[in-house]
Amino acid sequence: MSLIYPRTIAITRPRTNAAAGVQAYGGVTRAAEDPVAGGIAASIQLARTGGAGPLALPGDAGRSRWRIHFKAPSGLVRERDVITDELGARYQVSAAYWNGLGYACDCVKLEA
Repeated sequence: MSLIYPRTIAITRPRTNAAAGVQAYGGVTRAAEDPVAGGIAASIQLARTGGAGPLALPGDAGRSRWRIHFKAPSGLVRERDVITDELGARYQVSAAYWNGLGYACDCVKLEA
């Protein structure tokens, strides 16, 4: 960890199920994920707060977007991977951009 990367993350990948017919819940759960990497120093920054939910109820909190920066080899992260920080917050990767400085992942915070 450092001043630039003060946080620690782990990356997991949801398992895919190619079976047909009636299936159990297919959402993102910890039990249905395989580890990809862990103990990675990172920077987690709020990119923007979300708008009202689809029903626009007064108590709805919009889905927030986050940008997570870290150093890792190209090809490590894929879209739909899940990044978990040291506090247990979980983020699903919607776009993973790699350059010579490492990754910049655009993520949605998972609330469930």
